[in-house]
Amino acid sequence: MHPIPQRCPHRPLAGGLVVPYVSLVHGGHAAFGTLDADRARTAFLDRLCQICGHPLDERCWLIVRPADIARSHSPEPALHPECLRYTAATCPMLNGQATHYRQRSVLASHPAGRPCTDPSCPCPSRTPDNGHAARSGRPADTDTKHG
Repeated sequence: MHPIPQRCPHRPLAGGLVVPYVSLVHGGHAAFGTLDADRARTAFLDRLCQICGHPLDERCWLIVRPADIARSHSPEPALHPECLRYTAATCPMLNGQATHYRQRSVLASHPAGRPCTDPSCPCPSRTPDNGHAARSGRPADTDTKHG
């Protein structure tokens, strides 16, 4: 297990992994790989690290896929160097453990993949983003760039 970055002791854990600041959490369950749009927007606007949620230093990093490069935009906020190292080591999409993207978005039914019993919850009305539709079930990118 890769050590948790020193910036992250305040972050919740799920399965022994840091729950990124920008990850969707629903009913106390992390939906790894699904962005919380409000937190991602806040991270972009306030220059916060997508993992620890702390302000970024002058030097920060992005994780981009070939499709992101082609569009000249990254859908995910930047990271501190140590948060990037942790993410690259522990994220299955980045460390090579996951060979394909999910077939269906976790938002197709419920953000945390569990039945939702809260009638006021907006989760059933949420729809997957266009990026998910383009990646659904496809092989994982093997030439993701960090930096």
